[in-house]
Amino acid sequence: MAVHHGGKVGSAAKKLASNSTSKSTKSKAGRTLANHKATQH
Repeated sequence: MAVHHGGKVGSAAKKLASNSTSKSTKSKAGRTLANHKATQH
Protein backbone atom coordinates (compact mmCIF):
# COMPACT_ATOMS: atom_id res chain seq x y z
CA MET A 1 0.00 0.00 0.00
CA ALA A 2 1.32 3.42 -0.93
CA VAL A 3 2.13 5.86 1.84
CA HIS A 4 0.46 9.22 1.55
CA HIS A 5 2.39 12.27 2.63
CA GLY A 6 0.98 15.61 3.68
CA GLY A 7 -2.58 16.75 4.15
CA LYS A 8 -5.24 15.39 6.48
CA VAL A 9 -4.83 11.83 5.28
CA GLY A 10 -1.07 11.84 5.74
CA SER A 11 -1.30 13.06 9.32
CA ALA A 12 -4.01 10.51 10.04
CA ALA A 13 -1.75 7.75 8.72
CA LYS A 14 1.11 8.98 10.91
CA LYS A 15 -1.15 8.95 13.97
CA LEU A 16 -2.20 5.38 13.23
CA ALA A 17 1.39 4.28 12.74
CA SER A 18 2.54 5.85 15.99
CA ASN A 19 2.23 3.78 19.14
CA SER A 20 1.97 6.81 21.43
CA THR A 21 -1.31 7.92 19.91
CA SER A 22 -4.39 7.57 22.09
CA LYS A 23 -7.14 5.14 21.18
CA SER A 24 -9.78 7.79 20.49
CA THR A 25 -7.41 9.67 18.21
CA LYS A 26 -6.56 6.42 16.44
CA SER A 27 -10.18 5.60 15.73
CA LYS A 28 -10.73 9.08 14.35
CA ALA A 29 -7.62 8.78 12.20
CA GLY A 30 -8.72 5.34 11.04
CA ARG A 31 -12.07 6.71 9.99
CA THR A 32 -10.38 9.52 8.07
CA LEU A 33 -8.20 7.01 6.23
CA ALA A 34 -11.13 4.70 5.53
CA ASN A 35 -13.19 7.55 4.14
CA HIS A 36 -10.32 8.64 1.96
CA LYS A 37 -9.76 5.14 0.68
CA ALA A 38 -13.45 4.72 -0.07
CA THR A 39 -13.71 7.98 -2.01
CA GLN A 40 -10.31 8.24 -3.67
CA HIS A 41 -9.19 4.67 -4.42
